[in-house]
Order: sequence, then C-alpha cells, then structure tokens
Amino acid sequence: MRKYKERAVKYFAVFLLFMLICTIVSRGIYAWQMPKVVTGTIEAHTLSRKITADGVVITKEEVPIVVEAGILVEKVCVVEGQKVEAGDLLMQLQVSDLEERMRQMDLQLQAEEAKLAELNASGTAALNRANQDLKDVSDSAAGTVGQADSAYKAACARRDAFPSEEQYRENAYQKDAEYQKLWKAAKKKNAQKKEKEAFEFYKKSLDAVLAESYAKEKQELDADVSEKERALGEANTNRDSAVKQAQRDLEDAKNNGGSGTKLEQQNQIEILKKQRSGILALRQAEGKVLCNISGYVGRILVRAGERTADTSALVLSDAAGEKLFQAILPQEEKSYISAGDKVSLSFPKGAKQVSGVEVEAVGELEDGSCQVTCKISNADIVIGELGKMEIIKEIGRYACTIPKDALFSDGGTDYVLVIEEQETILGTELTARRRKVKIMDQDDEYVALENDSLTDEELFVSDTDKEIQDGTRVRLREE
Repeated sequence: MRKYKERAVKYFAVFLLFMLICTIVSRGIYAWQMPKVVTGTIEAHTLSRKITADGVVITKEEVPIVVEAGILVEKVCVVEGQKVEAGDLLMQLQVSDLEERMRQMDLQLQAEEAKLAELNASGTAALNRANQDLKDVSDSAAGTVGQADSAYKAACARRDAFPSEEQYRENAYQKDAEYQKLWKAAKKKNAQKKEKEAFEFYKKSLDAVLAESYAKEKQELDADVSEKERALGEANTNRDSAVKQAQRDLEDAKNNGGSGTKLEQQNQIEILKKQRSGILALRQAEGKVLCNISGYVGRILVRAGERTADTSALVLSDAAGEKLFQAILPQEEKSYISAGDKVSLSFPKGAKQVSGVEVEAVGELEDGSCQVTCKISNADIVIGELGKMEIIKEIGRYACTIPKDALFSDGGTDYVLVIEEQETILGTELTARRRKVKIMDQDDEYVALENDSLTDEELFVSDTDKEIQDGTRVRLREE
C-alpha cells in the first residue's frame, strides 16, 4: 500500500512538471505570435518641405523672325536650342515660288491701280449729284419748317389774344339781349322786387354757362398751341436728319463711297507695294533668311514644305539678354514658395551647381500648376540648358509631432495606434487602440497633429513587424 502511494505521488509530480512545461511552451508560442512593435512619444519638431522641379534656362528677351506670308519653305537650317550667330542661315525659301509671287503681285497691283483710276473718273459726277441733293433737301426741309413755325406763331397769337374770364363775361353780357332787357328792368327807378329777382336769377345761370364755355375755349387754344409746337419740333428733327444724311452722302461721294472708296483703294495699293518690296528683298537674297543677332533658336513655327504665315516663322533668344530659369510645380506646392525665396540649381549636363538663386516670380498657369521663374547671372549657364531646382522651406514648429510611419489611414480617416496596458489571466498585456487624429501639417519625416491628440506620456506604435488593428495585443520589440 505504501509503495502504491509513493508511486501515485511520483506520477502526480511528473504530471505537474509536464503541465508546467506545457504552460511555459504555450505562453512562449502565444508571445511569439504577437506582433512586435516599436513605440514612441510625441515630440516638438520644426517641419520643413523639400521642393524639387525640373526646368530650363530661357531668356527674357525674344526676337521674332518674320518673313512675308505665303512663301514656300524649302528647308529649315536650324533646330530648336541651337546656338546661332549674326549672318547664319536660318531657312531657305523656294526661289521659284518667290518669282511666281512677284508676278502675281505685279498683276494685282496693275488691277488695283486701274480700279483707282476708274474711281477718280467717276468721282466728279457723283460729287456734283450729292451737292445738288444736299441743296434740294435743305430747301425742302426749310420750307416745311417755315410752315410749321408760322402755324405755331399763329396759334400762340390766338391764345395770347383770348380775353380774361371777366372780359369774356362782359362781352357776352353785351351780346345777350335777354340779359340787357332784364338788366334795364332791374336798374330802373321804382323797380319791383320781382324784376330784380328775375335779373339775378338769369345772371347767375348765364355766369355758369359762360364759365364752362370760357374753360373749354381756353383749353382748345392751349391744345392747339401744343400741337403746333410738337409739329414744329418734328419738322426741325426731320430737317436735321435729312440734312445730315445728305451731308454723309456728300462725304461718301467725295471718297467715291462704300468699300471701294478712293482712300481705301490707295491704302490697299500701298500695302501691296510694301509686300512686293519685302518679296523683292527675299528674291534678291536668293531666298535666304539670315540671323540678325547672336543667340539661340527658341521656337521653330514653320517646317519644310509649308508656307510662311503672317506671324513669326522662328523665335530667337537673344544671347545678350537676361537669363531666367523656369520650372513648373504642382498646384499644391504653390503655397510653399514665393518671390524672394532662395533656391539651389543644378545642371547635370555641365555638372554645375548654383545656390542662393532668388525666385523672381511665382505665377499660375491655366491648368492650375505653378510656374516659378528665377533670375540667373552665372555666365557659364547657357540658354536652353536643362536643370533641377531645389528649395527646403520651413513650414512651422509644432509641439505634437509623430514619425510619418506612425500615421495610419483608413478610407480617408487618419489615426494612430495607442498602447494600453490590460490585466488578463496571463498577467499585464499590451493592446493597440485606434485613435482618430487631425493632421495640421507634415513633411517627409514627421506629421504634426492637433495639440490635444496625444499626451506626453502616451505611447503610440511607430513600427511593427505584422499588421495590427484596433484591439490587437502586441509586445515590445527588444532592441
């Protein structure tokens, strides 16, 4: 029995040892599967932004090369960016085409000069006719105005001669036989009361009729004056309009009128002569277009086999002009650079570097991008050379910054993973908790958050060897 008990105790001890080993192995496996993280705390940093852009050296002064329009280009003898000197051949025009244009222009000049002669011949008759029309219109209009003026003055005279209301009544009393009869009866000696009352009654009724008649006649006279005044005004307006039109017709007649006026025809002939002179100069130069300055070929706007337009055929950059470096930046970079900033320029082709170059202008293009222009004084840098611009601009100092790797994003929401301690049956464990944050600014290394996003004591995940989410248990990576 004793041996049995000793054996049982021995087996139980072995079982406990086995369970202990299993527990240790299990916890080791559990811990080994946990993501290993590196943590950090917020720090104060001055953020800066590094801006780079490719650009090209240009000149502020461009010289257009213009030749007569419509000439066939035989060949273009330069390429864009090529350095040229005064007297260098830029392009060759086709000589036979120049000769054909000369022939056509001579024929056109003959036709236009013949047309001018015809206009001069017919101008005198048209001028005489226009002068007579002006006189006829002036006389006719003057007669109409005179009649309207006489009618107006007569109406005013009738209105002014109209008596006052009192005189109007007195005149009516004198012409009214009944009034005179009753008046005499009422004014005689020993006139009876009945006779006086009859006179007063008649006079009162007659005065009412006369007042209405007086107002009506006076109103008619005023209306007649207004009508005659309006007619006079219309006559004057019509006269002025007719005379002005006749004067314009006379002026047109002096110039032979319309689109074929003598002055316009003379101008057309002068333009043709000037064009012929330009084509003659090209023909005498055997169609050669030569450079007139020392510089670089900026743009070529015509190709061999095409005809020249009435604009520039080429644009040259004057080598003696002021040199500029011009680069294009994305729209979002515009707020970080302004006129007066200092930038560094590098030119890989010539292994040249220039620092402290001042930004002369910052403009916005039609697509919203930003065009930066810098002034260059270095004589070794040539027009057309490609280079790179670089500027490091301080954005600002922030008290709450984290490394860029510590910021996570999910569907447009920015967050950090904060480490929290939790008590479990296995002891104290670390858990990653998601916390939404608002970004104030950022550069290539750090992200600035709102000041109350994190406290100085809180730990956040700055690096991890596995993907973690909100609530994931983690352990610290041993350095």
